[in-house]
Amino acid sequence: MSEENMEIARKAVEASNRRDLATLDALWSDECVFHSTFAASEGRVFRGRQGIRDYFHALEEAFDEVHLEVKDVTDTTHDRVVVLVDVSGRGKGSGIPVGHRFGQVWTFARGEVVRVESYLDPRDAREAADLSE
Repeated sequence: MSEENMEIARKAVEASNRRDLATLDALWSDECVFHSTFAASEGRVFRGRQGIRDYFHALEEAFDEVHLEVKDVTDTTHDRVVVLVDVSGRGKGSGIPVGHRFGQVWTFARGEVVRVESYLDPRDAREAADLSE
């Protein structure tokens, strides 16, 4: 199951880059709770499949382009993985390039993503998943 969850996380990030909502709908539980680093400063949480659409809308309001690249996926248990992601993009209107590495803890149930917690510091994600060094 853990290899399957690691692959689901990779597929979901790839689908996010393509804005492939059909693939994301197939991987994402309608009960999923997504805590994004992007929206954390606003206290915003994205819920369910509609939350994916709301997340992309929020990104499009702030950035002309955004690209995610998975740098590492680590299995923690049968139902969680830690994903390290590099994000790059360009601010809307300003054209200022942005880039950052962050960490996420993904939780799965019944073969679907049910929770994603994002952390600005990848070490915080590893610590949250009890993988701290």
